[in-house]
Amino acid sequence: MSFRFFRRKPKGSEINPEDIFLDALNLGEFNTDRREGEIEFSLGRRPFTIGAFVVGLGLLILLSRAMILEIARGEELAKRAEENHITSVILPAPRGIIYDRNKKPLATNLPSFEVVLQRDELPDTRGEREHLIETLAAMLQRPKQELSDAGFDPLRDTKDLPKEIVLASDITREEVLDIKSRADILPGVFVRERDLRQYPGPEFAHVLGYVSKTTDQDLKNNPDYTSSDFIGKSGVEAVYEKDLRGQNGERLVEVNSQNAPIGDLPYKAPVIGNGLVLNIDADLQKVLYESMKRHLAEHQKTSGSAIILDPRNGAIRALVSFPSFDANLLRKSLSQSDFNKIFLAANKPLFNRAISGEYPSGSVIKPLIAAAALDEHVIDPSYKIYDPGFISVPNPYNPSQVSIFKDWRPQGWVDMRAAIEWSADVYFYTIGGGYEKVKGLGISRIEQWMKKFGLGRVMGIDLPGETAGLVAGPDNILRTRPKDPIWRLGDTYHVSIGQGSFQATPLQIGMMTAAVANGGTLFEPQVAREELDSMGNVIKTIQPKAVASNLATPKSLNVVREGMRLVATEGTARNFFSHFPVEVAGKTGTAQTGVDKNAHGWFTAFAPYQNPAIVTVVMAENVIENTSIATPVTQDVLYWYFTQGPGASQASVTN
Repeated sequence: MSFRFFRRKPKGSEINPEDIFLDALNLGEFNTDRREGEIEFSLGRRPFTIGAFVVGLGLLILLSRAMILEIARGEELAKRAEENHITSVILPAPRGIIYDRNKKPLATNLPSFEVVLQRDELPDTRGEREHLIETLAAMLQRPKQELSDAGFDPLRDTKDLPKEIVLASDITREEVLDIKSRADILPGVFVRERDLRQYPGPEFAHVLGYVSKTTDQDLKNNPDYTSSDFIGKSGVEAVYEKDLRGQNGERLVEVNSQNAPIGDLPYKAPVIGNGLVLNIDADLQKVLYESMKRHLAEHQKTSGSAIILDPRNGAIRALVSFPSFDANLLRKSLSQSDFNKIFLAANKPLFNRAISGEYPSGSVIKPLIAAAALDEHVIDPSYKIYDPGFISVPNPYNPSQVSIFKDWRPQGWVDMRAAIEWSADVYFYTIGGGYEKVKGLGISRIEQWMKKFGLGRVMGIDLPGETAGLVAGPDNILRTRPKDPIWRLGDTYHVSIGQGSFQATPLQIGMMTAAVANGGTLFEPQVAREELDSMGNVIKTIQPKAVASNLATPKSLNVVREGMRLVATEGTARNFFSHFPVEVAGKTGTAQTGVDKNAHGWFTAFAPYQNPAIVTVVMAENVIENTSIATPVTQDVLYWYFTQGPGASQASVTN
């Protein structure tokens, strides 16, 4: 059976007969008046061709329009991509806080703003860069040269400039708003927040030091630094730089053609540096500084230094140097003129005289010479030497020529304790170089003993710039006296009383005194005590370090200490310590400078006498006598320490 009516209608424009037949069967009678039943005719290909053309033309127009829009948009997007770009901004890490021994903050951080120049965003032409620096100078009301000194020379090729240049620090909020509002005319310039170091004042300057912007040499020495970093330049800021500085972060910022930020991207947060706790007592430091400042001013003097330390472990409790400086002035970028005023000043305020100044010690060296003479069996402590105020030494090659070595006054018959008490030069000439029946130590043994007590070498304090001083002897005579390099007996005499070519730093005298006070142990001096993490937890403790022990026998040191006690009760310092809240032992010293009548005045002391907890050494440059400044400063400091300070519980008035 054939189901032909299920056949698919063939494609094409013609109608088959069977199609007509089937229509007739299904539709019934036709109404001929209405022309029903007439055969359908073919329309042909033309209408379809025209329709296809119209549709195709419309599609072509739409496609062309889309292409035009896409090209135009692409150019616009490319332009926007060129105008809007991403720049990297360093986020400076806050430095760790520095505390005194009682956790009082000393060096802290102060929020501030700085003007930074980005090399890659600078104009291409020198003229535009010249205009940029002139505009900035006017806005900041600073000389154009100051900005150039900060590192931006518009005449240099930009590729020779650092990636970032800090042009100005600690700018005002008004200046911040002004720069941000005019970002469109300041290509490559932006304002950044930075924690600025804040210092308590000049009294702590030589301990804390200061931070300043990196130099070209800093960048060469340490590739981890950037040109916009501020790093420790002196003091503990320099010594503990790696621990205090932290880790910089980074922020990616999208800016538009007007140099204005339009969006922040994910960033790396900065990490604060470790905290540092010092052995310094802030209150004691201030007392020492103010006393030294006052007494220097009273005598119209400007230069000197002082150190206070714990003889039991070498911890530095206070350290000052005069003249001092305000470290807050150095935290900003300095102009060349300001640099010259501070760094090239004739009185050298940046020079740390306490650890770097080398001076003849005068008589404060005598306790060491006494201990050496006793241990070397040169003299018995009770043996008396007559001191008429001088000794005469004939020239061995020409006895008619006699050299006279004077004392500061006739002392009469003195044993070792009295010689220390009254600082009898003739006695120490004798035990040092020898005279009549006493053979003397001789320069070789004197050199050995000086080196045992730390003289002639650095002590290892954790501050930069410490010097070694000079232990005088035949080996060094060419250096100190090149025109007459012959060592004579008179040279040994001079060294025995702390004169001649012998030189020591105040720190060395302080550590020497501590070794006498504590029974013969030489410690390494330490300013810092421990490091803290960001939560304040101790992560490192700096342990006391004994460099040498048993430097002299207890018997010899006892005799020396007894003589130093007499200095304070009946001798050269009796007017200051004969009636005092605590027993003090000390030694005065006056070192001739060879210039007019000026001398360096010294006083070194320890207290309490029986169980020493504190050692002081004070040195004033170019004074008339040692008691004018050094001894009264020591009196002020010890009185405060044992009445209002940490040693108040140990005070008991004695005679």
